[in-house]
Amino acid sequence: MLKKRGRSLSGRIVALTIALGASLFVAQQPASAAATDLEQKVGIPAYIPTSDTAAWNALKTSGAALGFAVANVSNGPGSSTADAGWASAISGVHAAGTKVLGYVDTGYFGVTDPARKTRLGESTKTAWLVQAEQDIDRWYSVYGASVDGIFFDDGLNTCGPTSGSNEYADLYAQLDQYVHDNHPGALTVVNPGVAVPQCYEDSADVLLTFEGTYTDFLATTRPSQYQTAQWQLDGDPNQFLELIYDVPTTTALQQVITRSKADNAGYVYVTPDTLPNPWDTVPATAYWQAELAATQVTATTTPATPAKPSATALKGTSLTLSWASSTSSGVAGYDVYQGSTKIGSVANGTPANTQFDVTGLKPATTYSFTVKARHYDASVSAAGPALSVATPASGTTLPGAPGGVTATQTKSTSTQLTWTYPKSGNGGAITRFRIYDGSALILDVPDSVLSVHIGDLDPGTTHSFTVKAVDASGSVSAASTAVAVTTTNPTPITAPAVTHGSTTTTLSASFNLPYGFQHVFVDTDGSATTGYYINGIGTEYMIETSSAAVTLYRHAGAVGDWNWTSVLTPGLTTAANSTGTTYTWSVPSSTFGSATQLSVVFNGSGAYSDYNTAAVTG
Repeated sequence: MLKKRGRSLSGRIVALTIALGASLFVAQQPASAAATDLEQKVGIPAYIPTSDTAAWNALKTSGAALGFAVANVSNGPGSSTADAGWASAISGVHAAGTKVLGYVDTGYFGVTDPARKTRLGESTKTAWLVQAEQDIDRWYSVYGASVDGIFFDDGLNTCGPTSGSNEYADLYAQLDQYVHDNHPGALTVVNPGVAVPQCYEDSADVLLTFEGTYTDFLATTRPSQYQTAQWQLDGDPNQFLELIYDVPTTTALQQVITRSKADNAGYVYVTPDTLPNPWDTVPATAYWQAELAATQVTATTTPATPAKPSATALKGTSLTLSWASSTSSGVAGYDVYQGSTKIGSVANGTPANTQFDVTGLKPATTYSFTVKARHYDASVSAAGPALSVATPASGTTLPGAPGGVTATQTKSTSTQLTWTYPKSGNGGAITRFRIYDGSALILDVPDSVLSVHIGDLDPGTTHSFTVKAVDASGSVSAASTAVAVTTTNPTPITAPAVTHGSTTTTLSASFNLPYGFQHVFVDTDGSATTGYYINGIGTEYMIETSSAAVTLYRHAGAVGDWNWTSVLTPGLTTAANSTGTTYTWSVPSSTFGSATQLSVVFNGSGAYSDYNTAAVTG
């Protein structure tokens, strides 16, 4: 999806297809008769400038048919200080009763060619896992109780790198568990953008399995990557989301909704908007109201109350709930509650038993669990009888504490934390390590990881890091010895320069914070009253660089508007220096027409507070 916050233009629209096994998918066909009467909810990627108050007001007044909206400040949560416009928009939609999900990029976990890089310039799966967990934490720390869950973009769509491997699906399941363990009741969505095999069933609460055009969606035989998997047709509709753009009329809208219900998708969003960014608006009022109404059904049938669940595989921090499948017809799935908090949903299992794995519990603690049955028409039964469960205490032999904790390569926003763990004779099988900054949990990584590059630290701040080991029963070791770290505090961007030669224009600067976006704004006519105004100049061109792309744009539309048209891909080289990274862009000088002198402002945005250099000329 396009990353858009009023300052970003880069990103993808149609999800990347790594590989698709044809045997996993079926020709298009209606789901069960019950699913064709499915009541849906709208799930909208609200990559809408907060200045568009009409659009945000439309979301706030949409009612129960709007299930969730995805907020994207700057390819993620942005800096550690809340953006006032986004804080108002997010809290307003949340207060109106709609869930708000924070956008987190997973970069395909760096496995694509070319590999996507994190803000710290790394492309390993561990680096992407670390950045994603830190972005999750920042959404909740900055925007607080108004955040109802997380949307993971740039999702993979194969189980793993080789046949029989579930490594990729398991990576998303780790992120899903990290969210739910720390924020019970949160809603998670993963966006492969295409159909996925069943190994992804436990990777998120909701899977985005179609992101594409009206033409592809309604094709008699869809392109192979969009052909609905049989397990989706048989599954819980609340686990599937479809996004369809370039849908021109309300008549076409009705056709799309009908087809989406036949796909057994419990969440849908339809828009007449088109590329390059179909997610930056809310449809016009008549269209939007027609969409909300089309997802609903009028006839309802309340299912019978489920039986009392039982608990097995009981550990200090987890258990498995099981219950008999309902005998009522039309039951699509079950909603599981821990106390009064809904902690997840599962499909109506067959032939006679349904299960749900509960994690994130505390040892020696009593919990109450209930189950509700949910009909395809969205009516929900009364809660079944409650099961009270006391988790066992931690084992008498705790795992040993990690040792040898060191911090190296400390810079303005990051440090490399490394530790040792001799598993032999050190208290049992270890499954995970937890990293703390003071008393706050900041990372949870597999036991195979003994070093993490921690980012998202604020410049000029002091931290105290410790590591704990977790075994298979959920028992947690004592903390390691703490290591203190103080980050540096450089000027965010230094050494800006521009050379406007007869054939090639070179622009360069040192970015000393790992911004999500590096921008270069170029004024070609010397007037501050034309183009896009920034820091004393009116710019006709802009280069935007992110982990996904580098593009030069020309300003379009009215003076001052954030409207740009793609022109070309500039050359880019990067080189590490003592304080950060030097970016050097090269552009054919003819791109800038007859301009003999350029005025340039370099800008960093995303992850840290925006910073602009003074204008430099050349």
